[in-house]
Amino acid sequence: MLIRLQSIDTQREKEIAAAFAESFLAQSGSLSSCMRFEEACRYFEVTLHEYQRIGALYTLSENEEGYIVYHRKNKGLSWYRDLYLIYRYFRCLNIETMQKMMMIRRGWTDYTISHLETKDYIDVALVCVKKKYQGQGYLRKLLAEPFEEAESLGIPVILDTDAEHKAVRYEHIGMRIEKEEILPSGLHMYTMIHDPES
Repeated sequence: MLIRLQSIDTQREKEIAAAFAESFLAQSGSLSSCMRFEEACRYFEVTLHEYQRIGALYTLSENEEGYIVYHRKNKGLSWYRDLYLIYRYFRCLNIETMQKMMMIRRGWTDYTISHLETKDYIDVALVCVKKKYQGQGYLRKLLAEPFEEAESLGIPVILDTDAEHKAVRYEHIGMRIEKEEILPSGLHMYTMIHDPES
């Protein structure tokens, strides 16, 4: 059973943000194209602070082999919190980084927009397996609970990823590619979905 990480202190938040930064920067994708480690840490600190505040940040065990941020669509960040996140990004990241982030994903409609009419789904915002635990089945373990919850509710699990090898891993654990695009920047983007009947 996943452990919810809520009301964590600043130091712990920084440590978890560093684990996400290391994981995301180790693979080619939108973040590795835009920022260095220090900026990625600040980016994840801001992001994780908001998600842990609403109770959407989890880990696998006391060893914290990996982390997942997920929630039901209807119980996630409200629209104005998204605006607040953008405001916080502009405050902690340099303007060139923000411009690169916007340009590299230009032309992509993420699942939160393309599934605006979907009544409810499990929204997987972030997943991270720490480097020393990768390749040991922890991705499957992190997603097992969201899959079970979605199946019990009869709703899908949806996430975006920005690399083919990540999409392949998600397919291996029971998701399928719903949408795939190569953006003008050359970035590959995928929307992955786990249907309740699968």
